[in-house]
Amino acid sequence: MMQGFSSKKLLKSWVMALTLICLNVLPLTTFAATGVPLEPAKFVPQQSAVEYYLELVEQLDVTTAINKSVFYSGPGNRKLAEIYAIAEDKTTLEMTPGGKQLDDQRLFEQGSPLTPAQATQVWGRLSQRYAQQAAGDVFCFVTGARPTGVFTTVELPELKKNKKVGNIYNVSRL
Repeated sequence: MMQGFSSKKLLKSWVMALTLICLNVLPLTTFAATGVPLEPAKFVPQQSAVEYYLELVEQLDVTTAINKSVFYSGPGNRKLAEIYAIAEDKTTLEMTPGGKQLDDQRLFEQGSPLTPAQATQVWGRLSQRYAQQAAGDVFCFVTGARPTGVFTTVELPELKKNKKVGNIYNVSRL
């Protein structure tokens, strides 16, 4: 059993998954060995979809090693952050196993079971967890980031509170 994952939550997740399968809302072929859908699920009530994804993000692995966390926000910065992370043996959120899994869900794209606001809420929580686990120096590509964006309102405050974080570097270019 996963650390911090109670048997009650595990049972609830399994009941939810089995219910969706029985209702033929989420085909069995979308499940990996872990029981997590590999493609966006189609949910009837929006609230059940957002609840599902908010529970899911609590289970996803977003850990990185010390001095390896890379953050980004703003136009074009994801690509820069990923190039930097690969070149310097570091990790963006989407490069973690959990971040990749959620990124593969394409929650902001057409056909997502979530509204854009709900997708932001889900990603905001995963981003918060990523910032909370960061340790050592962190590297940020945030030129042009919105003042109301997830980096400014969620990740940066968490990084500043995180006593394991050393320096927060703003990398503006490669």
